[in-house]
Amino acid sequence: MNKEFKIGDKIKFIRSNDFGVIKEIISERKVKVEDSSNFIVQVNKDEIILQDDSTNSVSSYGDLSKIKDDSYVKRKKEKKVSNLNVMKVDLHIENLITDYHLMTNQEIIHVQIKKCEDVLMKSLNSNVQKLVIVHGIGEGVLKKEVHNLLNKYEMRYFESLNGGSTEVMI
Repeated sequence: MNKEFKIGDKIKFIRSNDFGVIKEIISERKVKVEDSSNFIVQVNKDEIILQDDSTNSVSSYGDLSKIKDDSYVKRKKEKKVSNLNVMKVDLHIENLITDYHLMTNQEIIHVQIKKCEDVLMKSLNSNVQKLVIVHGIGEGVLKKEVHNLLNKYEMRYFESLNGGSTEVMI
């Protein structure tokens, strides 16, 4: 079922006991949601359901809610252990190469995105569960390119609260 969502709709995540609000419609299949922790999350529409406040009760979800609550608690405990499998890449150009002063902005972005893609491929081929990409706040050009790259690979990601980094769930 391909449900049509609107910006501002309250939603519930199917696989967890979390909820959120739709902030942006990205495509026919994807939306950006602000979750209960104020993270902006890109998700497939089939991972969420529309939350109807008039029927939002335990009896509305039946036994599935209890099962999902139990699995959520188990996953939450597992996540504490799995935080050891985090990879971080800082895309500030001065951390990548030493001789960048004569490069154009386009050349710098190319080097940064190439590094980002290399680290993303490395993390996909390892036991890394989360990749933190530091792109900085700036004008948002690099962040936009990083998000385009992540969308190309259909990755689920979260923006940090200050907007200076993006967390990718591998």
